[in-house]
Amino acid sequence: PDAVLLPDRLRDALSHRMGQANFITTCGRWFQFPLMFGAAEAISRQGLERYYSNENACRSLPWQPWGEDKWMTFCLQRLGVAPVFDGGLVGDSGCYGADCRNPHLSAFHPFKNANAWMWCYQTAMR
Repeated sequence: PDAVLLPDRLRDALSHRMGQANFITTCGRWFQFPLMFGAAEAISRQGLERYYSNENACRSLPWQPWGEDKWMTFCLQRLGVAPVFDGGLVGDSGCYGADCRNPHLSAFHPFKNANAWMWCYQTAMR
């Protein structure tokens, strides 16, 4: 286990944002600008189509020292896919914290063992 993802909340939170080429950034705490942060990476269909049509333009990015979330943030921006910040979408202890009692969050991270994951899931669903 790793991330507790609540699809119904995620769908509701993203429904009004997914009509154009964009992606959601969720952590603006540690970086010069907000990035997608590992627990949930949301990219619109149009953004993914642009990526799949032009992924070669990103091959020169230094993926080795970065995680996939940072790499994808830089790649999508290079391709002209617009970032949209939502600091209330994901609760990640590596950024703003992972409070499983927060009824507005759609994902919580990290919960690396089954008992912790189940506790967070059950708490979030109350």
